[in-house]
Amino acid sequence: MLTERNLTDARKSFSTLYDEVFNTFKPTIVTRKKTEEVLLLRVDLQKMLLRHFSLKPEVIAEDDNSITLTVNELEIYANANTMEEAVQELINDLKQYAQDYIQRSQLFLHSPNRRAHFPYVLRIMLCDNDDEIRDLLEL
Repeated sequence: MLTERNLTDARKSFSTLYDEVFNTFKPTIVTRKKTEEVLLLRVDLQKMLLRHFSLKPEVIAEDDNSITLTVNELEIYANANTMEEAVQELINDLKQYAQDYIQRSQLFLHSPNRRAHFPYVLRIMLCDNDDEIRDLLEL
């Protein structure tokens, strides 16, 4: 079982709680009203948990010599004249979709066809820059 703290106690000693989660690598659940729970977890551990959510796009050479990249898990497609342009367009589309998803997460998490996108979106959102997103694409 994970350590649990109620919100009032967590708020009173947040600095200590933060240090415990960060320094001991032990996730902690913070509860409110017995039914609301959030998990405090180090970002590096969260990235480790998400590493299996691969974003390897399918590469399609089109008849017009353009390149289409498809990320089927998110139903996102990018087409451009060159591979590099397609990759950059895909990165931009992934960032835009991830930001939209997070901003409207209540909607998307209640949509059966979008709910499963959450771990991929979180993986994208945890990237610090375009190069890290490019690395996720495994091209």
